[in-house]
Amino acid sequence: MSAGATASAARVEAQAKVNLFLRVIARAPDGYHELETLFQRIALADTVTVRTSAEGRSLDCRGALPGRMEDNLAWRAAVAFAATVGWPTRFAIEIEKRIPVGGGLGGGSADAAAVLRALNAMATSPLAPAPLASLALTLGADIPYLTTTVPLALGRGRGERLTVVEPLAARSVLLLVPAVGVSTAEAFSWYAGAAMHRGARPHGSETLPVRPSWSDVSARAENDLEGAVFVRRPELEVLRQSLASHGAGIARMTGSGSVIFGLFESHAAASRAHAAIGAAVPGAQCIETLTIEQVAAVELF
Repeated sequence: MSAGATASAARVEAQAKVNLFLRVIARAPDGYHELETLFQRIALADTVTVRTSAEGRSLDCRGALPGRMEDNLAWRAAVAFAATVGWPTRFAIEIEKRIPVGGGLGGGSADAAAVLRALNAMATSPLAPAPLASLALTLGADIPYLTTTVPLALGRGRGERLTVVEPLAARSVLLLVPAVGVSTAEAFSWYAGAAMHRGARPHGSETLPVRPSWSDVSARAENDLEGAVFVRRPELEVLRQSLASHGAGIARMTGSGSVIFGLFESHAAASRAHAAIGAAVPGAQCIETLTIEQVAAVELF
């Protein structure tokens, strides 16, 4: 199927995510772990611009260390969309990076999702949500969620089976970004090794209400990967304890790490924690942001 375009350029604020909780339910026959996680979008974002009037195909990523273009998720998203839809033959992608790389905030996935949203918004024959989500899943487990305009969603399976949850009022967020990262493969390998010794951790059948409160979420806030990761990266547990001791209602590692986030009821409380922790924990970058109630729209121009 071939498609033309309704515009020649689009811009998207590719917003990051945190996992308000992450539970490892089981290990599937294909080796992947079955998860249950609550995704929450935050205001921290990369700016992604896609132009289809370019000469050839290109990618310009500012604010991050350069890597192989073919390995970049945003590039792979554009190539996959073009192969599926038959358009565009040419594109130029520009990314202004602000989301820390490799910290569990979904920065690369958010960029890829932004490219898919941008191209789909420009296409005269856009993909429906289901095939767009299927295409997104071929690129990564977080990308189907990040391709939606849903601020808060419960993800199951590898995170791709989504249930929309009523958005919660915005909260201030303090992100602690350590100098040392943790790869997803490492985190799950460490978890699997620990699970062999202790056995599977049971979880209750308690479900999250369709219209939850922050109290509902706080009561369920956990990350099953933390224990195994903290054994090998004890400095991350120090960061989590620092956030909790400075008033964070929820203080957890997001995804497979290594970023630790804290949620606060006010900007003033987050700023006080930022000042105290920033002075006490050298080497960790502190970023203040917010949870969001509405995902940024695609801007066509």
